[in-house]
Amino acid sequence: MRGRAIVAGVVLWLVVGVASASGQQPGPGPFAPDWAMLAGWNVYAEKGCGRCHAVRGVGGSGGPDLARMQGAATFFDIGASMWNHLPKMGERMRVAGVERPRLTALDVSNLVAFIYTARYFDEVGDPKRGEALFAAKTCETCHRVGSRGGMIGPALDSWKRANSPVLMAAAMWNHAPRMAEGYKAIEKDRPTLTGRDLVDIVAYVGSAAEAAAGDTQQVVPGTPDRGRALFTEKHCASCHAVGGKGPGVGPDLGRVGHHISLTEFAARMWNHAPAMVAKMHERNIEVPQLTGQQMADILAYLFTTRYFERPGSARRGEALLQSKGCLGCHAIAGKGGKVGGDFARSALVGSPERLIAGMWNHSRLMEEQATARGVAWPVLTGPELGDLAAYLGTLARPAPSR
Repeated sequence: MRGRAIVAGVVLWLVVGVASASGQQPGPGPFAPDWAMLAGWNVYAEKGCGRCHAVRGVGGSGGPDLARMQGAATFFDIGASMWNHLPKMGERMRVAGVERPRLTALDVSNLVAFIYTARYFDEVGDPKRGEALFAAKTCETCHRVGSRGGMIGPALDSWKRANSPVLMAAAMWNHAPRMAEGYKAIEKDRPTLTGRDLVDIVAYVGSAAEAAAGDTQQVVPGTPDRGRALFTEKHCASCHAVGGKGPGVGPDLGRVGHHISLTEFAARMWNHAPAMVAKMHERNIEVPQLTGQQMADILAYLFTTRYFERPGSARRGEALLQSKGCLGCHAIAGKGGKVGGDFARSALVGSPERLIAGMWNHSRLMEEQATARGVAWPVLTGPELGDLAAYLGTLARPAPSR
């Protein structure tokens, strides 16, 4: 129950959404204002995913931790990973005597977005490691926590009331120029931090700080629309591109490698603050001040820019049906295999989420047929799945009139 409660607490912040590569209207967005992701947590819990998969270390250990998956940067990457691992997952379910759950298209939409956004949030920090880092990173030279530390900078006891490490990260960013001067004055090198470092330091501060009066400082999951506006308003767009659109002064924040946690994002901002501040001064740009909530909003915007990174290619998808051996079992308008369904007559090809649900639900039969025919299980990349969805979407029959 404790593990389920911890995960539930995390996923209350996560949300779900899906859009179609075949031109359909997108479903609920991954973040505000739709806040659809509670259904994604329900799918994870009710379908028994937690028996094998953990989220941030909480849950089963038979499969990978869903918040630590590498390379799952888009909806189709996650869908392809589910497909590629179906034989192994199916075997483990059989050994464990677990019935393979069925998924609806809505289940897929919610579950994929739940997995996609799981990395937005941080693991629970380690106060003991944070205490060691607080000394090793020279934080205690200037800052006091409880009865320990220096008096050059402000005491950090008020951070005991913060509900998110990003609140401290935002304060560090806002005071970065002044802190840089402080490091020079005490002849200390400015430390660099990882997201893990920052989470642990904040955990230490929260555990060691003396109780302070005042309300709890809150950060809620970001709103992409607000983040998009802030990205321009705070001059981020003056230097950074997103998904190849914009200037190239700084790194493209929509590329692979930026699908990271909120605190990892904040730590990178801290590490690059001297170079960014210098570039802003060079270009006569005012250094922006950020609240923790604004930082969360900006990252929510950056998170959603790659969810459907590009529309699939129907032409490539048609070729993939041949090269991946799909037409050995399946047909298109009567041409092809006779074992599986005819894609041109299927109700499962009208959207990516319906396609993935169909692949999942029929996977046991497909595994049996692949074994009987001596055919290797075809492996798909995320872009390939997007291409297949785009082509099969062109075959979809119009919805019946009511």
